[in-house]
Formats: sequence, structure tokens, C-alpha cells
Amino acid sequence: MLVLMFTELSREPRAMRQVRAFAEDFEVTTAGIGASPFPTVPHIEIPAEVPGPFLRRAWRFAWRTLFWRMRSYTSYSRLQPHAQWVYNRLQREEWDVIIAHDVQTVPVANRLNSRNGVLVDLHEYAPRQYEHSEEWVRETAPYYDWICSTQITQAARVITVGEGIAHEYEKNYGFSPEVIVNATPYTEHNALDLHTPIRLVHSGIAAPARKLEIMVQGLRATELPMTLDLLLVHPEGSDYLEELRRLADGDSRIRILPAVPYAQLVQTLNQYDIGISIIAPTTFNHEWSLPNKFFDYVQARLGIIIGPSPEMSRYVDQYGLGVCARGFAAEDFAEILEGLTVEDVLKWKRNAAEHAAELSGERQMQRLGEIVRGMLPDSRQMAGR
Repeated sequence: MLVLMFTELSREPRAMRQVRAFAEDFEVTTAGIGASPFPTVPHIEIPAEVPGPFLRRAWRFAWRTLFWRMRSYTSYSRLQPHAQWVYNRLQREEWDVIIAHDVQTVPVANRLNSRNGVLVDLHEYAPRQYEHSEEWVRETAPYYDWICSTQITQAARVITVGEGIAHEYEKNYGFSPEVIVNATPYTEHNALDLHTPIRLVHSGIAAPARKLEIMVQGLRATELPMTLDLLLVHPEGSDYLEELRRLADGDSRIRILPAVPYAQLVQTLNQYDIGISIIAPTTFNHEWSLPNKFFDYVQARLGIIIGPSPEMSRYVDQYGLGVCARGFAAEDFAEILEGLTVEDVLKWKRNAAEHAAELSGERQMQRLGEIVRGMLPDSRQMAGR
């Protein structure tokens, strides 16, 4: 099995779960930018900057723009530096199964030798990935549309992260992805009693489009004896991070903290009471978000507060994991905080503990294993594993 991505494997929890799940049954090889976190799994390190005639960034942008404006997408997909490097490196290899992560890897994955085809893993709805950028919509979206129309339609199987995104692909491109959610591996934790004061936490990327200020402004609008920690991944010198710090300044209940390494995240989250996953629907993918953090909170045995996001609401309602705010404004979040009771939060934490195994990454990887076995000509070779 080849697990292929044009990103860093160590920053892709979804891909890392797949490597762990299949390493017992397959001879897995990974290919991605940078080093691998798996010392015993063969890894092909794709250079972040691929040497070649288009080494200079300005030249690369110029020829890419030329190909895209001419709609020469087949040519571009073959000459794109990472794709060309991967093809030159792997064209003589042969695989039983290739898992191609995200849209950009699909054209080169289709050209490699896979006896049983390619399984495409779409982490989001790619044609609207950066729809908040007019330049991206104008330049890049048509290329992603071409990949969806002509390349992903060749895949043996397709998976994605949520029902809403799967429906959108089926509606616009005719293929129907199977849903494998970004569930966190099972962790043995107790549903701890509540802290005094109640401890709120949010973990994730400090991205302006997610409107994290809703949480800061919402708590500041109350006088409740609660604390809020934001564990944030952010680029160096982030203006948005500084804006969040300014909003929190002067309120000792609110802390902006560095992100915790993923291997330590669930253990860290277990020291809180409620995880917050309010993601403003500023893009299609944000509207239909069902993020890693949601399942991190379940494994940490936390109650969960969300906005009215349809994918997360489905899980919150079905399993009794928390509460959904009426909207995505600060006053909606403040209203939820004002209405919290000790009994509610304890019930949510107990429900998270009760359903943690069912909502674990292991269950999702079992489903993915069934999909992969269905790609093999003789699935009996993996029966019972």
C-alpha cells in the first residue's frame, strides 16, 4: 500500500491513523513532504522545494498561471513539481492499493501502477476550499473542478469526512464518497467531576475565518466564574493571534496558550470540563465542518458546546454530548454559558464516556478496512483481521 500526500505526514492525523491501521496487514509505504513519524514504515520524502527548471518561485507562478488560463490542466498536472517528482521516483513501482490524500495527488496517483486502483481521501469539499479568496476562486478552483470531473471519477473508491460534503460531491460530480469521519483513537479516561470554576477549552488553528473571537467576546459578556483556554496553532507573527490577545486582555479568566503536541492533546483536554467547537459558517467547508477537535473532546470525556453546524449537531443530538447555540454570535455563546447547569455538564461528560468506543477512530478504521478489502480481488486474504 502507498499512502500519498503533498503535505507533511506528521501534520495529518487522518493519514497517520490509516498508516497505523494498515501497517499490520499491508507492507505500507508513505510518501509526503518532510520526514515521517513512523521509524519502521518505509517513507519517501518529497522535497518541499523540488529542483528543476522552474525553481524560482516567480517562474513557477508564471507558468502555472499560463497553463491554468489556457485550461491545459492535463499538462499542468504532469508538470506540477511535486507530481512530476513523485512520478519520476515511483513510476516503476507497483502497488496493490494507493490511498491518495486530497485532490492534488489524484492525477499522479492515477498514473502510477496500482493493481486494484486508487482510493481517494478528500479531506474537504475541494472546489470551494478557499472560496473566501477571489484570486483562488478565479485561478485555482477551475483546476480543482477539472480534477473532480476527470480524475476522481476514475478512482476505485472515494471517501470523505462528512455527509454534507459527500452529498455535494455526488450532486455536482456524480461520484458518491463513503464517509469516514475524523474520529480520534480511543483513550481510556474517566469522566471527571466538574472543576471549580468550570474550565472551558478550545483547541485548533487560529484562523480569522473561524471567528474565534466569538468565544472570547461571549465569555467577557458574562460575569460567570468560568475559565477559557484557547490552545492555538498559529503562524509566526500572526496578526489574528494578536487581535485575540487584545480582546482577552484584562480578563484573567481567558488565556491564549500554545497548541499542545497531538500525542498529548487528549490527555491535556481531560483536565477541562467543556470543549468548544463553534466554527462560523464563513465558507462551505466551515458550514459542514466535523473537525478532529470534536472527537478529541469526546475521547477527553468533555461536554461539548457547538454552534448550529449541521454535522456536529447530528452527533450532539444523537449521543447527548452537549448543547448547540442558536447562532454564531458572541451573545449566542454567552446565552449558552448563562444557562449551563452542573447536572447538564455532568450528564454530557458521562455520555461522552459511554459512547467513546463507538465514536473512536478504531471504529472508523474498521469501516475503512472493509472498503479497502472490497477493492482487492480476493478479500479472503484479509478475512478476520
